[in-house]
Amino acid sequence: FFFFKQKTAYEIAQRLVGSEMCIRDRVSTQSTWDNIRREMQEEGKMLEVEKTAGSKKEKEQERLKQYKKACKVVKSSIKISARQVKKAVVALKQQSKVKKETQKNLLAEEDDFIYITITLSSVPTKFSPRPIQLPLRHPIYGPEFSTHACLIVTDPQRAVKNLVQDVDIPCLAKIIGYEKLMKNFREYKDKRSLLYEFDLFFCDKKVYKMMPKVTGSFFYRKKKIPFPVEISGDGADIQQTISKALKSTYMILGNGPHYTFKVARCSMKENDSVNNIVKTIYKAVPYLLTDSLKPSIVQNISVKTQNSLDLPIYNFIPKSEIEAYLKLSKKERKSTKEQQHLQ
Repeated sequence: FFFFKQKTAYEIAQRLVGSEMCIRDRVSTQSTWDNIRREMQEEGKMLEVEKTAGSKKEKEQERLKQYKKACKVVKSSIKISARQVKKAVVALKQQSKVKKETQKNLLAEEDDFIYITITLSSVPTKFSPRPIQLPLRHPIYGPEFSTHACLIVTDPQRAVKNLVQDVDIPCLAKIIGYEKLMKNFREYKDKRSLLYEFDLFFCDKKVYKMMPKVTGSFFYRKKKIPFPVEISGDGADIQQTISKALKSTYMILGNGPHYTFKVARCSMKENDSVNNIVKTIYKAVPYLLTDSLKPSIVQNISVKTQNSLDLPIYNFIPKSEIEAYLKLSKKERKSTKEQQHLQ
């Protein structure tokens, strides 16, 4: 059977024969290859994006698995006495009360926080300036503490402000765009005033990597690094994100053996402070052990206020030191104790 294409009125008018029609209808070979190449490139890009997203997801799952494993090791190896923690909290509250009563400088910066200090026997192999979020059962930020938070967003900032204008987000005092931050806070004095104006800083994940350029080293020295949050969806979603961030404390994995972060307030109830301290220790320490999983590197854990001495609540003494002490004679032990007492 032979099938012939029926000519259109245009083709009849132009007196086109079959070969001419074929030439007319033929698609350019070059344009065809260009289209194929373009489609392959786009498909390749999509595959790369999917592969990157997949690898990130796999890394995140592996990191979470390692963290859960470290949590089990810490809970079985490090025992924190709630009774000892309560004694330390009571002592810190008493000292803070006496200091407020005798303080003459009314302009001095108030710091009601209780800090945890974790000391390691070795320097960690991995460190990052990005803060780690540690949820608290009893928040240390909120309207009752007159907390003021600042949110740094992508431009235009008006778009985010319009989303949250009908939503009540407690403690969120200011929303500022990245370009405005660059323009209005270039000088050191401007950055310093911004730092002391707010208690907490959050930023959109999209601009987090650009924060060091804007905030400078002053924010990092004062440990007020903006914490990256997901700013997406409507006003209710943003409200939920900020509320969750306000119910947490933040620890920075530096490159040294000491880690200090806020965990409670002297104005809080004693049991609430104790609960925060104990629970947060078991959440924070695993981040320091994700590589070695050796809890023996945690040498000391203590609590303190801004101007107090460190009150130890956990100490680890290596077996080598115990054996060396037992080998000492009675006189040597006595002299060692006297030297420690004098120190």
